[in-house]
Amino acid sequence: MRIDDEFFRRTRTLKSFSYTLIAMWAAAVFGLLLWGISKTTEATRRVAVHVAQAHFDKDRAFRLWASSHGGVYVPVDNRTSPNPHLKHVPERDLQTPSGKELTLVNPAYMLRLLHEEFADLYGVAGHITSLKPLRPENQPDDWEKIALLAFERGEKEAAEFTDINGQPYLRFIRPLHAEKDCLKCHGNYKEGDIRGGVGIALPLKNLLEIQRSEIQTQIVSHGSIFLIGLVGIVLGVRRLEKREDERDQAQQALGASERKYRLLFDDSRDGVFMSSRAGELLEANQSVFDMFGYTAEEMIGMDVHRLYVDGADRAKYQGAVEKTGSVKDYEVRFRKRDGTLLDCLLTSNVRLGEDGSVVGYQGIIRDVTRQKKAEEALEKQASELQRSNADLEQFAFVASHDLQEPLRNVTSCVQLLAKRYQGKLGSDADQFMSYALESVTRMKDLINDLLTYSRLGTKGKPFKPTNCEEVLNLVLANLDSAISRTEAVVTRDPLPTVTGDPTQLTQVFQNLISNAIKFQRKDAAPVIHVSAASNGDQWTFSVKDNGIGIESQHLIRIFMIFQRLHTRTDYEGTGIGLAIVKKIVDRHGGRIWVESERGSGTTFYFTLPN
Repeated sequence: MRIDDEFFRRTRTLKSFSYTLIAMWAAAVFGLLLWGISKTTEATRRVAVHVAQAHFDKDRAFRLWASSHGGVYVPVDNRTSPNPHLKHVPERDLQTPSGKELTLVNPAYMLRLLHEEFADLYGVAGHITSLKPLRPENQPDDWEKIALLAFERGEKEAAEFTDINGQPYLRFIRPLHAEKDCLKCHGNYKEGDIRGGVGIALPLKNLLEIQRSEIQTQIVSHGSIFLIGLVGIVLGVRRLEKREDERDQAQQALGASERKYRLLFDDSRDGVFMSSRAGELLEANQSVFDMFGYTAEEMIGMDVHRLYVDGADRAKYQGAVEKTGSVKDYEVRFRKRDGTLLDCLLTSNVRLGEDGSVVGYQGIIRDVTRQKKAEEALEKQASELQRSNADLEQFAFVASHDLQEPLRNVTSCVQLLAKRYQGKLGSDADQFMSYALESVTRMKDLINDLLTYSRLGTKGKPFKPTNCEEVLNLVLANLDSAISRTEAVVTRDPLPTVTGDPTQLTQVFQNLISNAIKFQRKDAAPVIHVSAASNGDQWTFSVKDNGIGIESQHLIRIFMIFQRLHTRTDYEGTGIGLAIVKKIVDRHGGRIWVESERGSGTTFYFTLPN
């Protein structure tokens, strides 16, 4: 399975897991909310029942107190009239000495009066009922009739949550037993008989308001818990997604690294190998097989000792690589399958086992046979070139030495002729002798410059720190007469210290400045400026003048030997000066170039390493 497919599969699984987790969390929180609401509802019902029981117990306490006293005498008025159901009681009605009429109120009558007159005060409506009521008002309704019948079967109480006139109520009823004190008024019952029931109707509005408030609180709290959990799940899933993404990126990077390694391994032009310490070739790329002329099947598992021209080289290589853990460009000579010798460089390191011991080697084999042959050829050519240069220098020296003698003789003869016959042989003879003397002098200068040019590469001094300020001071001193004669102005910026040959650098500045003085305009004195700028690891020098300039088509050949752009009658020189400057700059590892326009001056640039 590809990494991308595996990533998408894990992503789908993670999303499914997150959706499942959210659904489970929602179900859990919703279930707890429903359980809490049911418990709150149940608690409200229990409280309502307890309140009803309390009211019932309060009424029963009143009734028991009154029945224990045989009833209570109260004044007769428009609210309380004699109870017609107590006509058989001899002392139902009494008159006080003051003439106030009193009537006997039995417990049931008293309770009925309390319920009728103080229902608004207590908020609870009461009702005494019976299957055999003495009063029509005590006739039971359907629910009370069912409850009274249940009492006769032994039930202790009955309750019902219902609506009365559109308002929620709890109806609660308990049996009313005939007690000893009750027989005075209810002689048709025996003690313990169920006379009926006493019921109350408890309004639930306040309790339901409390219940609704509690349920709202539960909804808010559970909603908050759900949201907190949801945020936690989302953050957790995102963290997992981030980890999965990081894992996928790591796997992709690993896959890319493996592919890159495989690509480098298989497509490397150098041989890549892995071998055991004993010498078994464990793995190699195609370049190794091509290098030695074997197939992969033939080489994998081969004892590499067979490949060494000298078997002792294998032990030497092992000693070298195990001594430091790695070797670089270790020279080894191998033999191909066809017997051809290979000069190779090994760059490898040891492979360690779990116990830290050396178990093998791995690295790169580079075939440098052609390179080595090329180097040998170059060394041979360099040796031959050096010998040729020495011969050329010797030739130049001998030639200049041998030419100097006849030139001196010619010069002496011409000078002698001029001394003896000047003005005696005619003007043409005088002119011819002048031409001859000038040509001999020019020939002497050419020979000296040629000898100087030939010796630049071999007779130079070792490089050392050279203060270019001091070099320029020496040049200006050497050119003092020319500067004074032409009224030249030479300015400069601060010059650095570079590594070079002080004598040859003096030649460079002196040639460039003397040229700037020589090729001046007829209408202006020479103005020359020398400067230097740092460019990283080198300095760029410039010598700028206001001279006659150089036409652009001639810029490419001014550094060639014996190249002159002007006649000797106009400007002196042999045409070797700038060639000497270029050769010196080349020897110092720099380069030289020129920028100029005819009539606008010339700037020579050259670079020198720091």
